[in-house]
Amino acid sequence: MTERVMTQEESIEYLLRRSQRHDDVFPIRREFIQSRIEGRFGEPTTGPGPLSKLLRTPHALELLLLVYAVTTGGDYGVTERSQLWGRAAGIYLLPDQNASVAVSRQWQHLEKLGLIERRQHGRHKRIVKRRERGLVGTISPPYTAPTGAKADVYFRVPFAYWREGWHQKLGMPGKAVLLAAMSRRRETFTLPQDTRGARALGLGRHTMTRGIEELLRHKLLVKAGTNEVVNARTMRGYEWVHTYRLVKPFDINLSKSEIERLEAEQVALLTPGTDADAKAGQPG
Repeated sequence: MTERVMTQEESIEYLLRRSQRHDDVFPIRREFIQSRIEGRFGEPTTGPGPLSKLLRTPHALELLLLVYAVTTGGDYGVTERSQLWGRAAGIYLLPDQNASVAVSRQWQHLEKLGLIERRQHGRHKRIVKRRERGLVGTISPPYTAPTGAKADVYFRVPFAYWREGWHQKLGMPGKAVLLAAMSRRRETFTLPQDTRGARALGLGRHTMTRGIEELLRHKLLVKAGTNEVVNARTMRGYEWVHTYRLVKPFDINLSKSEIERLEAEQVALLTPGTDADAKAGQPG
């Protein structure tokens, strides 16, 4: 009799249910996408976060996202067999010891970036989540729950990323831009495709362009219009750029100020008394 082996989908669902997150979303700090750094003259600016170092290691990114989803408290750690991690991340699907070697390489890469810590836990390794910024010098700060304060901004990723199969449908450019777009926390936003602008979001220019095209093709991203923005490197000092909007299931990240702005706009639309009304009945 042939013995069943858990599929990738079954392995992922087992991990997601283990998380006991009732809202089926998990947080990631914006610093995973872009980090605050010092500029050439000591001024504060932004640069690539750890995501930029995972663009060539898709399996490592998948493992990390699963760890982010599963770990919810305590030491923010999780202990499971390598075979389960390997199937869930699509690294190794057979139930044998080769999975341990394949998965270990991915954990090692994440550990070098300071994003996780491996601890011995009986016969298995316990994977402990570290702060999303990764290494700060030679230190990997311990994880704490994000507060949402100005210096601790986070966004939420829905379990639908796996349950609707986007982990398989999207390539790395699409996944990277999807995370960057969710981190904007606005209804409509720009995604700069010039070298400097893309780098500020923690991505390369070509990655940004390919990722946008991929999300538009899958209709996860739609063009919302155009905005005129300052760009002193152009002849007139301004340029027109596309604005975009995420659609379900990824349109769940709006900042408090953005929600207040949208509510104020809605109130203004429903409030009687426009300029035209004010002028009515006045002498010409």
